[in-house]
Amino acid sequence: MYLAFDGRLGSIRHMRPDPRTEAEVTAVLSRIAELAGRRDVDVAMAHFADDPDVFLYGTGVDEARTGPAEIRAQIERDLSQSDAWSWTLGRQSISSAGSVAWTAGDLDIRVVVGDRTLDVPHRLTTVLERRDGKWLILQMHLSIANGAQAVGQSFPTNLEAVSEAVERERPNLQGRVAPDGTVTLLFTDIEGSTPMAERLGDLEWFALLREHDAIVRDQIARYGGFEVKTIGDAFMIAFGSARQALLCAIGIQEAISRHGAEHPDRRVRVRIGMHAGEPVREGNDFYGKSVAFASRVAGHASGGEILVSALIHDLTESAGDIRFDDGREVVLKGLAGTHRVYSVRLA
Repeated sequence: MYLAFDGRLGSIRHMRPDPRTEAEVTAVLSRIAELAGRRDVDVAMAHFADDPDVFLYGTGVDEARTGPAEIRAQIERDLSQSDAWSWTLGRQSISSAGSVAWTAGDLDIRVVVGDRTLDVPHRLTTVLERRDGKWLILQMHLSIANGAQAVGQSFPTNLEAVSEAVERERPNLQGRVAPDGTVTLLFTDIEGSTPMAERLGDLEWFALLREHDAIVRDQIARYGGFEVKTIGDAFMIAFGSARQALLCAIGIQEAISRHGAEHPDRRVRVRIGMHAGEPVREGNDFYGKSVAFASRVAGHASGGEILVSALIHDLTESAGDIRFDDGREVVLKGLAGTHRVYSVRLA
């Protein structure tokens, strides 16, 4: 598939579609979204060019499909793994040059699998060509915003990367379930680790990271935790007891504080967040909600702080030996409403 453009493409004004092209391309995209619910592979394929190098780029690691046969197989796989789905187009940007148009915009895909309904925001880009009065797709690319990259950041943080990796891998935590059916999740990372790594340089940073990791792992072993995932300076740890998890968090902060006093040139501040969920009752939602919840709580913590969800507060406060502040309401990215979190009062 080779597309030839004339020299006028160097001017942005020539990339704006004429009214007819814009209307026709908009109609094609709307038609594709409308047809998604019909689950008809032949109808879907009729919108792709019958070229050997027509291309579909999906969101999965193996979803780079070239040629009509591979694209058909991908659509058939999507349909076989869902009971129903629908596409809802958001705002689309359309450009064109001659008989070629390209688009970029938002797309919400709703997928029904058994008793679960998933709403997944996507980004959609396409390249189309008008042939014999009909617009055909030459390339289509579906992508999903990186959930490990916080708003205002150009790159993912390790804390969010751990959460995303666990959501993808879904490790078995049944052995960590408490008698009440909950698993307590603890996330921890180093505040300001990126500028600190840049300031120290690779050798000193990796040496510091080894010391930090040893401190965290010593407390995990002491309080019976399970290291679920580690990326960079971030840990996700699971416990069968909310109290043991909280004692581990306190132990980490105290040990990190002692290390900083002994090595002021390598002082770090660690932030910790905690939440509990019920993996048996929640099923797959445990990873989509409870893990994300705990990670987002950690993201709201300051260096040196242990921040816990209202559930952890309620599970541990009655013993009386661990004190909390009065709590505050926070908005957690990707979770509706506001949520009350409590900071542990450290000695």
